Amino acid sequence: MKRLLAHAFGLIPLLFLSGLGVLGSLSAQSAEPSRGGTLLTNSRMDLTREGRSIGFITVPSGTRVILVSESADGYMVSRTRGEAPFAIAKESLSLDPVSAPTASATPDLTPTPTPTPWPVAASTPTTAQPGTKNPTSEEVNKALGIPLFGNGSLWEENDAMVASRLRWPQESKTTYEAGYRRYPYTFNSETRVLGARSLALFLQGVNEKTARATILFANKGDVAFFINAREAQQQAANPKKPLAVTDSMLRGFQEAMRKDKAILESSLKNLFGDARPARTGRFATTAEAGQRWDWKGHTFLLVTPPNEYVLLRILPTSTFEDADAGRKSFALAKSTITKRVERRENGDVLISDLPMVDQGRKGYCVPATFERVLRYYGLSEDMNILATAGKTGAGGGTSVEAIQAATYNLLRDAGANISQKTFSGSIQEIKPIIDEGKPILFTHFSTEEFNNRVNDRMAHRVAVTNWEEWRNNFLPSLKKTIPLKPDPMYGHICLIIGYNERTREIAISDSWGPATTERWMTEEEARQIKQTSGITVIE
Repeated sequence: MKRLLAHAFGLIPLLFLSGLGVLGSLSAQSAEPSRGGTLLTNSRMDLTREGRSIGFITVPSGTRVILVSESADGYMVSRTRGEAPFAIAKESLSLDPVSAPTASATPDLTPTPTPTPWPVAASTPTTAQPGTKNPTSEEVNKALGIPLFGNGSLWEENDAMVASRLRWPQESKTTYEAGYRRYPYTFNSETRVLGARSLALFLQGVNEKTARATILFANKGDVAFFINAREAQQQAANPKKPLAVTDSMLRGFQEAMRKDKAILESSLKNLFGDARPARTGRFATTAEAGQRWDWKGHTFLLVTPPNEYVLLRILPTSTFEDADAGRKSFALAKSTITKRVERRENGDVLISDLPMVDQGRKGYCVPATFERVLRYYGLSEDMNILATAGKTGAGGGTSVEAIQAATYNLLRDAGANISQKTFSGSIQEIKPIIDEGKPILFTHFSTEEFNNRVNDRMAHRVAVTNWEEWRNNFLPSLKKTIPLKPDPMYGHICLIIGYNERTREIAISDSWGPATTERWMTEEEARQIKQTSGITVIE
């Protein structure tokens, strides 16, 4: 559906250090540059670039570090000389005894790995196939046109570090995974990969290690890119109307698909040699057939479903070849979901540990929202294949029922179930579901009037300090007497992620980027905007 503007929250001031920096500050005093120590606790190292947060990494206890500076509040330390320092509390560091400097006094700074509960695929050596090539990382990066690879396996690298190298902004960060997405049009700069124009680039990290990369080229969701000048003028004259997809746009999109496919096939063959046929997915509705190239534990998969999209997936060979990867991930994720429910002092009960997926300019609210829930449960289907499964039209428009049917076998195979429940708008109907850590798919009419009300209320809610005053006086004063009217043109889906029984508010989360991660509506508004199809829960 049409993307609506949401309230933008204020930016947190960041400390910028040498391009790639860290958050926080200490009143630094000079310390012995050669003195080292050992971390006693896991410590957070926040990362920034050009004054913006790009994520963080956890430096595990047992890691050797160098003392950079000291203050009354704590230490600034770094893992290696030349790396930006990060702040820790004094009780988090065991300093080495002061000794006279010698040639061997430099501490051993090799990080000690820490076990993680979430499965992270390791690179797996593969037997070279006839007709294959074995380029260096530098040669691969040069052919790609982006610095994706470092010196070793991509799957052993920290995801925030890789995203920083690529300059792909962080889209979301949870306790178990992170997403980084670049839409080139938001930067007014064209991005070419392997010689073809990319329209979206995505990197996922799991447990702070890179897990997969996805690069999207010509696709039906971005059919507006193929609009001509006359059609663009007509659209600009009626900006509130949904995109009118024309035959000219469709022809342009289909021609771009043919060109991109040919360019990518040629580039990948020149880089890696002959391809092998490959297929992902065990069920027809969510399967992809394509061409596969393996290189040092990395599988490059080029998929081009007719009249849908051209997409390059880069993923661990070990994961690609593990038929039970989805079942393992789902079982582990489901065992942790009750721990992801946050209970605030003001009465808010919220599933706050949830990935964000920004649908961008695509009318992909249904596929993007389903992707968010699947990733929450450890499953890695993306909105492009889900749009195909849900028979999404060019420019948008997806049947929720079609996606539910298409993903039914996928979910059952992973050990999950998808069910439909009635919803009248009452908190009591959603409370037990949220308490169990299960996000709720909510179909409704997301009209401009509804979003204006929510945005206006959120501008006040984020600054509330007296919640009794908010509940008894301020919230009632913002109540509108004119009921919200359903409008089929604004059919939409989002997630219900929380509730507040004291204030009678319900929390929703939209697929429009980080600013719409948490928004609150009243029970009364929920009753007025809901569709008759009820709510959907994956469990």
